Amino acid sequence: MAGALRPVVLLMLFASLLFVVDGFFDGVYPGGPAWFTGKYENLAEISYVFAIINTIVAIMVARGSERSLQSRIGLSVFFLIERPLTAFALGPKPIESIVTHFTTAAVELLILVTALRVWRLGHAAPDVDALFALEGPTRTAAESEPRKVGSRRSIGAITSRNAWLIGGVTLALAIALVADGLYEGYVPGGKTWSATPDGSGWIVYLFAAVALSVAARAVHGVKLALRALIGIALILFIERSFTPFSMREQDPIVLALHAAGAFASLAVALVTAGAIRAGPTPRRASLSTLEAA
Repeated sequence: MAGALRPVVLLMLFASLLFVVDGFFDGVYPGGPAWFTGKYENLAEISYVFAIINTIVAIMVARGSERSLQSRIGLSVFFLIERPLTAFALGPKPIESIVTHFTTAAVELLILVTALRVWRLGHAAPDVDALFALEGPTRTAAESEPRKVGSRRSIGAITSRNAWLIGGVTLALAIALVADGLYEGYVPGGKTWSATPDGSGWIVYLFAAVALSVAARAVHGVKLALRALIGIALILFIERSFTPFSMREQDPIVLALHAAGAFASLAVALVTAGAIRAGPTPRRASLSTLEAA
């Protein structure tokens, strides 16, 4: 297996294992509480289908299929939305199942970032077939690797303006999330914190902490953090947009806080994507050019 493909395939197989574990935690096994009993509207069983599909695609990617890699990129986007959503939308689930859902979403984010990197590297390489070959990297790929590493090191920063924008909009997103949690009563002595839909509002604090932690690295131009921040922002945009409908929320203040969070998360995704396209500062680029000379 080519070195560039190995991490993607291993992550995909790990995701398949997580899908199976999630089905077990949901009680989807012979004699279990959710084994075609109507619990979770019989949708929990689909995790096994996801595991089978994911494993088949992993085998095809390991055999060097570029189209399968492209398909897996699309599946990663789908799973990034589906896993956090179904952790709560189908009804109360065990805490182990919820943790597995979010762990799978994190693995899917890694798969998405890694697969995109491999796909872009393949199209930048002189011989795309060599990259996806099973025998390993060819001489051309090996010779071009130091050059790519050097260029990657020189492109690791963003403009100070974009850094401030990313930090500002992410902070606004965190404030909207925390304000929602405080208004809902998730404070010491307030509502009970639990994994049920009625007591899971505390998770906005976790969302805020994750967004700020990733943004703290993204403002320094770390590419992985920038891409991860886009993924997190898109997940939060979907969650903030659809949660009021799934929970049948009618409080205007809660709706306003969800709308603010949705707009802020969309702003984070757009600003971060713009920062990636803009690239490093001209000063850093010129310094790199002088060093190369």
